[in-house]
Amino acid sequence: MDEEQAWHLNRLKMKQNIHIAWDLPQLDLTERLKEMVKYVKPYKITCYVLIGFNSTVEQDLFRLNVLRELGITPFVIPFRDYGNERTPTRYERDLARWANRMWLFKSSSFEDYTPRKGFKCGEYLK
Repeated sequence: MDEEQAWHLNRLKMKQNIHIAWDLPQLDLTERLKEMVKYVKPYKITCYVLIGFNSTVEQDLFRLNVLRELGITPFVIPFRDYGNERTPTRYERDLARWANRMWLFKSSSFEDYTPRKGFKCGEYLK
């Protein structure tokens, strides 16, 4: 994306946000997102984040922390394989619940999030 394209994209009056996806943790989109945020206001961007598909807890949290630092709204999607009937794990559901609720995502870290009585998500990082 060059400066002229970003300028025109930012000037559009859209009903919905600009949607992008960061599915693979092996691809580091940090620099591209920083460049995009220079021209497009971060609140106009929503980034889909696929978790549980060839990714670790650290990789998932890295992607979400980058999005938080840039002010981009994440939407976490746990991976589901309908052919093998794989369902999301407890960690994936907790991470999605925390990140998809903006008031939780902006106010606390995942380590401090308490989805159930007597359990903090910092346990997933041990």
